[in-house]
Amino acid sequence: QKDSSKQALRLLERGIRGCTHRSLRPTLRTMLSLRRATTRALTARRLSTKREYDLVLFGATGYSGRMCADYLLRTHKGLRVALAGRDRAKLEKVAESCAVTPRIVIADAQDADALQRLAASTEVVASTAGPFRKYGSLLVEACAQEGTSYADITGESGWTLNMAAQHHETCVSTGAIIVPQAGFDSVPSDIGTMLAIKHHTAKTGAPPSEIRTYVTSMRGARFQGGTVDTLAHELAEPIRPVKPSAVRSATKTKIDWTHGTKPWQTVQLNGKTRYLSPFIMAGANCPIVRRSNGLLDYKDGLVYSEAMALPSLKSAVQNFAVLGIGTSLLKMGMLDFLRKRGMVPAAGAGPTLKQARRASYEYVIVATGDDGSRSETTWRGNGDPSAIATTIFLMETALGLLAKRGSGEGGVLTPAAALGDDLWARLRSAKWEAADEVPAVTVEHA
Repeated sequence: QKDSSKQALRLLERGIRGCTHRSLRPTLRTMLSLRRATTRALTARRLSTKREYDLVLFGATGYSGRMCADYLLRTHKGLRVALAGRDRAKLEKVAESCAVTPRIVIADAQDADALQRLAASTEVVASTAGPFRKYGSLLVEACAQEGTSYADITGESGWTLNMAAQHHETCVSTGAIIVPQAGFDSVPSDIGTMLAIKHHTAKTGAPPSEIRTYVTSMRGARFQGGTVDTLAHELAEPIRPVKPSAVRSATKTKIDWTHGTKPWQTVQLNGKTRYLSPFIMAGANCPIVRRSNGLLDYKDGLVYSEAMALPSLKSAVQNFAVLGIGTSLLKMGMLDFLRKRGMVPAAGAGPTLKQARRASYEYVIVATGDDGSRSETTWRGNGDPSAIATTIFLMETALGLLAKRGSGEGGVLTPAAALGDDLWARLRSAKWEAADEVPAVTVEHA
């Protein structure tokens, strides 16, 4: 039934595009709308059947997985949660450390049948098992087919685009909402841009034509081992993504890749001169913002860029040099060389909780209108980006998807397109510890 519905929708869509008789197009569009409404109704009815779990955390034994299990079961009690992976002993050790003992599900990332059973047993899957091009594709496919919502922490933008091209229409049919890049890559950029555009539009009466996102602080921030592994894979063996135009509405944004690539470029922020330098995560974040613009129609032809904005020319040049040397070494396959000398963290390692809690970061998002009007949105994060921020962003995204189950919506989407204001409402009140004085994220507009 799922396959026949999907095929019927595709035939109707092709019929509209290929129809040479304009008088017939309104009739075909009406048929398509009715068919989609029927599919949504059937999907909502199917999703009303209770599954065994509310949420399954896949890849729970790695650094990010352990952080997510701790946060989820400590701050959101009363959920039916399972930890999933391939090693039962490691999973049981993680489960024993949690505030509430979760169930255990054994599934290997390369076992399609096991992943199908996992997807069919839960409302939502949250995955921390990367690199995702290696450990995520079969799981996304299973979730799409079973109508199971999904979120992950990948920063592999090429893989994300391929998943959208391959599974978006299936998700529309089954009601699955797939949200890759729901960690530090790329929630601050994506939700921050959404908030900046709303603020600028409310302030000036028109949406901005240009968004420049500047990373102004990364105090105490540290990489974790899994992030380095993924980056090494991306640099050594770049994935070949489909063209953005192959994904519906993905071409309404012009990404300015040159902005911030020269350390003598400057920008005025909060009355101070800042020196620009490349931001290592721009390659992951920019395509997500582009797709959000396509899905949410912020502004046709929107220009977007990301860069570090540092307090001195010296720090900008240093950042430029470190990125250049580091990426060159990883491209040459020298990850083991760097790890043996303690220059990058080991696989599965990351900052200690004390280190993670003391770190912080800040983005300043500058919106400019066609008439030269300017507004600023400052996103401040309390906690390490790869540890505290990524954990809270992924778990709150997954819980937002759980709350949205049965809506009949589906697709491979971005955080802003999937949840938007609902996700921001969760993030603005989320804290690592209930006793924390300030939430994990604060935003100010000017």
